[in-house]
Amino acid sequence: MSGRSVPLPSPAMAVAVCALFVALGGASYALTLPRDSVGPRQLRARAVTSTKLGTGAVTVRALRDGAVSGRKIASGSVRASDLGGGSVRTAALANGAVTAAKLAPDSVTAAQLSLPIASVQAFSPVLPANEPGFRLIGATCPPGQRVVGGGGGWVTASSVDAVGFGVVAGSRPTPPTVGTDSQNGWEVYGTDAPHPMDRRLMVTAICIAT
Repeated sequence: MSGRSVPLPSPAMAVAVCALFVALGGASYALTLPRDSVGPRQLRARAVTSTKLGTGAVTVRALRDGAVSGRKIASGSVRASDLGGGSVRTAALANGAVTAAKLAPDSVTAAQLSLPIASVQAFSPVLPANEPGFRLIGATCPPGQRVVGGGGGWVTASSVDAVGFGVVAGSRPTPPTVGTDSQNGWEVYGTDAPHPMDRRLMVTAICIAT
C-alpha cells in the first residue's frame, strides 16, 4: 500500500475551528478601565441607587447644605448624642414642641424667666409705749399679680428696724381660701406686751405677674 499525504487545513478553516471552541467553552473576557476614568460626568442621572452604596460611603462632607430635610430623617434616627451644642435653635422648634416633661430638673431657673416680681409693704397703726395690744395688717399685690409668699414682724414706729420683742401669731396669704388662684395678698397678726417704746406690725407680700 502506497503512502498518501494528508492535506493541511486552510487558514479559514483554522479560524472557524477556534471560534467554535471558544463558543462551546463559554470563554469570557473582562474589560479593565483605567483608574479614575469614571467620574460624575460619566454617570447617568440616578444611575447610583442606595443599594449600590456601602455602609458609611456617604459622609457629612459629601452632603451639601440643606440636602437632608426633615422628611428624609426616620423617626428616632437622630438622638441627643448626635446633636452638637447649639445645633437646635429656637427657630427650629415648633410651637409647643418642648413640654414640661422634656425639661430636666432645675434646667429652667428664675433668671431665665421673664416674670416681674414685686414686694409690697404695709404697717399697722402704732401700738403706744407701755401698752399691750393686738395688731393685724395686710398688703395687697398690684393688679395683674398674685402673691407667692410673704412675712413680717414688729418694728419701730418710724422705721423698719426690728424691735426685738412682740409675738407674731400668724402669717398667711389672703384671701385665706386654699386651692385657688385668687390669693393676691399677705397678712400678719400678733400681740405685744407693754414695752417702753412705740412700735407697729409690718407685713411684706411677695408678688409675681400672672
